[in-house]
Amino acid sequence: MAGIGPAPILFNEFFQMFMRCMPPNGWPVNSKIAVGNSGGPDSTCLLFLLKKLLTDLRSKTMARQSIPTSVVSLSVNHNLQEASQLMAARSAANAAAMGVEHLTLDIPWGTPPFAAKPVAGQSMEQVAREARYHVIFDGMARTGAHSVAFGHHADDQVETSLMRLARGTTELGAGGMRRCRRWGMGTGDVEGGLGWVGHHGLNRWIMRPLLEVRKDRILATCEEHRLDYVNDPTNFQPEITLRNAIRQMLTLQEEGKDMVISSSLIIMQSALSGLPPHISSSLEKIKIAAADLQETTMDLEGGLHQLHGAVKVLSSRLEDVDNEVTFHLKNLTLPSPPSTLILSSHALPAIVDPTVRLALVLRVMRYVSFHPWGSLRADGNRRRTSIQRIIDTLWQSDGAPPFTAGGGVLWQPAIFNAKKRLRVGTQCLGRRLQPGERFAWMASRLPAVPYYMLDTATLSSKLDVDITERLAIAMSRGNNSLEVLFDCRFLVRFDLSQIPEELVAALRKYQETGVNVRIKPHTKYYWPKVVLRKPSYPDTTYATLIDNGQMDTFGHAPWVNMEYIRLLDAT
Repeated sequence: MAGIGPAPILFNEFFQMFMRCMPPNGWPVNSKIAVGNSGGPDSTCLLFLLKKLLTDLRSKTMARQSIPTSVVSLSVNHNLQEASQLMAARSAANAAAMGVEHLTLDIPWGTPPFAAKPVAGQSMEQVAREARYHVIFDGMARTGAHSVAFGHHADDQVETSLMRLARGTTELGAGGMRRCRRWGMGTGDVEGGLGWVGHHGLNRWIMRPLLEVRKDRILATCEEHRLDYVNDPTNFQPEITLRNAIRQMLTLQEEGKDMVISSSLIIMQSALSGLPPHISSSLEKIKIAAADLQETTMDLEGGLHQLHGAVKVLSSRLEDVDNEVTFHLKNLTLPSPPSTLILSSHALPAIVDPTVRLALVLRVMRYVSFHPWGSLRADGNRRRTSIQRIIDTLWQSDGAPPFTAGGGVLWQPAIFNAKKRLRVGTQCLGRRLQPGERFAWMASRLPAVPYYMLDTATLSSKLDVDITERLAIAMSRGNNSLEVLFDCRFLVRFDLSQIPEELVAALRKYQETGVNVRIKPHTKYYWPKVVLRKPSYPDTTYATLIDNGQMDTFGHAPWVNMEYIRLLDAT
């Protein structure tokens, strides 16, 4: 008798999956959610379930919580293969059949910030991914979507975990993709460059409702509801990407699990022979790294079922570590100057789990770094030796000199007293604590030059930001406000209705006179200040951030606000 096939996803079941992806502060009222729609079975299934769910919840008690009220389909046409047009057309047709708003996004290869179109023989996986995410974020902005849902499923999660093991990830990375995470400031480092989204990405979310669902259940759902889809033919070509090779390897193992072992190995070796050397090498690294995992057993020859279980353990471990780090940071963090973080030293030894120590250090680095929030650079590129140096120093010494170990972060010893001035740096070395004092560590932005040279040194355009033209254009258009991200740390907001009259007059003639308005750093913490620069004259300061986090506008109306926007949370 034939066995029972995989069950389609039920609507009530999908509701629970979707609610587990809710951002920490919930969804905004009347928000819109986008779906990355490739026209394949995964995204087609997700779009169908999400449209059905949001339609049904409008009149049911499950909708008492604030959830998105509408959905938009976003399809990316890479124009990298013959099937691109077919898949884009299928995506649009599926959305239309479901009554869903749709937008097809073409990648304009060769038009800045996009690179020239990759040609046959080039490694295109990373290039295509960055371009795809860039246009998806643009599509979210154009359609007003607060978040985007992708159709990644449990099989994808296994592949992602194995790919990260090939790159030498920690067990945190081997936990795979998160159900819900912030978009972040992007992968680019230049405003307007590929992958750059700036502060807007801190309020946009990526979610993956199907992350615990096997592929076969997605296919069963498509069949149950007669959903049309297309398969991307490149997904089945192992020589193109490491992910494809892993998928092929796992598929062959599943198909050969009832065979004699020797026959199964011969079939697999034959199918995976001829792979590019870098892919073959990565597959070998995966086997070695999987065998070294401490939290779970990951047997690559044990089949997908075993691998799903192992990755689920690692994913659960990641969530537990996130929660534990959040708890410790609440207990460790002392009152800190804006843009810095001071951690009490005496409680650090209580954290003994090496993985929790690692995650805590990475969280702090991401918070104070000047690299884009959410980027690998903000985590010091996760170099193990560098991160371990930070851990060893923080946990083993109260008296080490100031040091840096990547990520654009300076670590300094500190002595904290709630009633006295904070002591930071070498002045803390060898000093005996007085009543009310405690040792601590301060993490802050790594200075580009000593702070006493900030007014005379030549700074990069990221630190000496000319905002003259932006201000002039905003005023000419009648805008009431302007926002500028400074140093990937502070959001500087200008109330143009309150701008001082002398600045208004200067901006009217800036092209003739050569005057300009700039944002520059001041103090050792590189807080922003707004200055007017005239040829042959010293800069005139019009607004600064001061010690208590407040603004000083030097007698003028409060026309500038400066907010530190980097986040200390896990997502």
